Amino acid sequence: MGHAAFFTGVYDYRLVVASVVIALLAAYAALDLAGRVTVSSGLTRMAWLSGGAFALGFGIWSMHYVGMEAYRLPFEVMYDWPTVLLSILAAILASAVALFVVSRKKMTLLTAGVGSLFMGGGIASMHYIGMAAMRMPAMHHYNLRIVTLSVVLAVVISFAALWMTFSNREEKTSFSAKKLSSAVVMGLAIPVMHYVGMAAVTFTLMPLDPRSLQHAVGISSLGLLGIGLVTVFVLSFVYVSAMVDRKLALQTVELELMAQRHRLDLEVERAQLAEKSNKAKSEFLANMSHEIRTPLNGIIGMTDLALETELTREQRDYLQTVKLSADALLNVINDILDFSKIDAGKVELESIDFDLYECIEGALKTVALRADEKGLELLCDVSSEVPAWVTGDPGRLRQVILNLIGNAVKFTDEGEVALRVRLESHEDQEVQLQFTVADTGIGIPQHKLEAIFESFSQADTSTTREYGGTGLGLTISRRLVDMMGGRIWVESEPGKGSSFHFTATLSRAPERAAAVLPAAAHPSVLVGIKVLLVDDNRTNRRILEGLVARWGMISAAASGGQQALDMFAAAKAENEPFQMVLTDMHMPRMDGFDFVERLKELSGHASSTIMMLTSGGQRGDAQRCEDLGIAAYLLKPVRQSELREAIVNVLMASRAAEPAPLITRYSLREQASGGTTLKILLAEDNLVNQKLATRMLEKRNHSVTVVGNGREALIALEREPFDLVLMDMQMPEMDGFEATIALRERETQTGVHQPVVAMTALAMAGDRERCMQAGMDGYLSKPIRPDELDAVLEQYLAEKVQAREEIAPIVESQDSVDVQQLLDRIDDDRALLADLNEIFRNDYPKQLKQLQIALQEKNAVEIQRVGHMLKGALSNLSATRATELAAKLEEAGGASQLAGTQAVLDELVAELANVQRVLDTLCPENAK
Repeated sequence: MGHAAFFTGVYDYRLVVASVVIALLAAYAALDLAGRVTVSSGLTRMAWLSGGAFALGFGIWSMHYVGMEAYRLPFEVMYDWPTVLLSILAAILASAVALFVVSRKKMTLLTAGVGSLFMGGGIASMHYIGMAAMRMPAMHHYNLRIVTLSVVLAVVISFAALWMTFSNREEKTSFSAKKLSSAVVMGLAIPVMHYVGMAAVTFTLMPLDPRSLQHAVGISSLGLLGIGLVTVFVLSFVYVSAMVDRKLALQTVELELMAQRHRLDLEVERAQLAEKSNKAKSEFLANMSHEIRTPLNGIIGMTDLALETELTREQRDYLQTVKLSADALLNVINDILDFSKIDAGKVELESIDFDLYECIEGALKTVALRADEKGLELLCDVSSEVPAWVTGDPGRLRQVILNLIGNAVKFTDEGEVALRVRLESHEDQEVQLQFTVADTGIGIPQHKLEAIFESFSQADTSTTREYGGTGLGLTISRRLVDMMGGRIWVESEPGKGSSFHFTATLSRAPERAAAVLPAAAHPSVLVGIKVLLVDDNRTNRRILEGLVARWGMISAAASGGQQALDMFAAAKAENEPFQMVLTDMHMPRMDGFDFVERLKELSGHASSTIMMLTSGGQRGDAQRCEDLGIAAYLLKPVRQSELREAIVNVLMASRAAEPAPLITRYSLREQASGGTTLKILLAEDNLVNQKLATRMLEKRNHSVTVVGNGREALIALEREPFDLVLMDMQMPEMDGFEATIALRERETQTGVHQPVVAMTALAMAGDRERCMQAGMDGYLSKPIRPDELDAVLEQYLAEKVQAREEIAPIVESQDSVDVQQLLDRIDDDRALLADLNEIFRNDYPKQLKQLQIALQEKNAVEIQRVGHMLKGALSNLSATRATELAAKLEEAGGASQLAGTQAVLDELVAELANVQRVLDTLCPENAK
């Protein structure tokens, strides 16, 4: 068999150029179509997607067909029209895939990759289906490698085209350099694939089968021109339609923006009017708050002081009525201010580490007196699983607890009010705690359980008239609980009482060291101690049993005095006596004092082991306790730390077999402070508030210096140091804000921080934050509550005690400097000590050098002079040994007896190095 001759055709470059132009138009149209499909939705999107796929597909096919016609063969070529239609369909489907992919919200590599496979495969299919549509007296032959290359090129080109189209689809203008360059790249890439595919084919002559011409049609030059013109028209029409649609869309957007701007202008105008109104309202509330709180501070404070003096029953009754009325007025003011802050969204929770037990017990102490006046038992039960130290907002948590307990006491006439805290859940460092406040009060009807959490609402109007109140407390509590990531709900039955529950999400904080107990007062002294608990309230007995068991004590509980006497006698008869008795004061039939008297008659038992707890102390109780030999007398609810410390002190006193003073909460507080007092500067312009604050501070054994404004405060701070400054905010000449800012600027030079706490009637939203931003260390709102003042004072007392404890090892371990004498001499002014230390550090090396030179030259006069200078400086620094050595050098120089002087100088050099070390230890780091 002979070999057929292979031959190829030649290109008509006019048609090649025409095919490239069609490709460029198709690419540019694709960029416009992608944008319209992307911004459209619903039926409009479907219309753009369908019409765009047809126009783009027809443009690609037209480029392919014109390109095929550009390939001239030496015989006539006809086309099978059904196969041609199939190739057009392949082009349209490939275009539809492309437009769908580029109109999605996101384009990932995977999306682009899958889309390019479908699009490239569709274009390659269109090309080779179109080749198969050729009818001619010849046979195709394909180079497999080039065919593969053309398919790969189709996929790669499709990937690039998709990515570029996606990147340019947001282009708003009809013409741009970026859009034009993308269209050129895409437009040139499509013909590349086509002509690579054409290079893969060769032909051999072969007779034409007449049956293959059944659907064949020929294309004249005029027909070819028609195809090109139709293609250009379709693509141009698509482009113009897209451009017009874009402009209409832009006009629509502009109209919408104009309308939106108009609405925004109206909203801004309304917001400005509302802001002015709110500002005016806030300023009015702030002024009213300040004007009401200032005299209230004097009324409440002076009434508290008067109630602590000797009064007749009638006078005490009058003053207690005044105090109750003032407290009620203050609660109304606080509720309204808190509600306005929360309603305006101006309350932000703090995130600080705090002692949860102290927070809870502090809240309970606030209402303890009211509970005792009504004869109620106030109980607290905190589960052992609850962490002691947590991170959150202690002030707001205390506010919610106090609100619920205060309501419980208000609406309960007999029985008990109990607070229980348990761990509900925990995850990593986050804990959710459940607080329950239960009472035996009047209860709430079922249909009112939700309404009570609404603003200005109570259970019913008769309750409002009988009990008073704003009806905002529970609303405020619910908002605060929501902010703490919890929820609040109530369970109640009329006539039987209510239980309010709320949860709060907090974070665990690092445990802090417990308060330092007296020497040998380690918790181990409690282990194994047998204690008798006497209390008529079952819940209180259970709480006390849990506490003492946690400390390792062995307890037995009695519900009344007679039962306790029987148990005490039985234990003594079995030779296992109780080492301690912990009794309640208020019990039916036999109160605490009667029980102790009977106990002494029964056993003659040493009274140093008896402790008494009471819900409310009366004048004369302490004296009666001392007469009966009771060792400790504490007010309920007693803090766990206070109770434990009191038990330890009682046990230690009984072991020492020495008479000890009565232990009270005041003696425990004084013991914790080590007898330390604070030196306080009070900046206050109101004479009543000056007198009140001074008396409150002096009653706590602190020394007070009073100034009338911020300028005087700065002058006083220049003259001498203070442990604490209590600063009013609104004062003449220079207010508290200006004074604190000036003080902090001054401290950038001295490096010594002066604690300043705001004590102000400013209690509106943002006032606390303004104080902190000005550089304050704390905030107290007027009227000043004794417990809040005590909390601030205890904080700075603890810091002062800690500072002294840090000095103690230095005092004990160093003989070079009499540290206590030095600190007393300079009034514990560390900034002054830092200056003295700096002068000493610079001077003494020079003086030692002068002594060494004088000794070498045997200059007795110089040795006497320098020795005298060193002696004076070292004496002022309380460097006793170094002072003695300098005095020896002075005497040796004065007597011109220099024998042995070198040895004295060598010892002085070594001693001065020790003095310098001690001084460096005493000085603040930032003052060195």
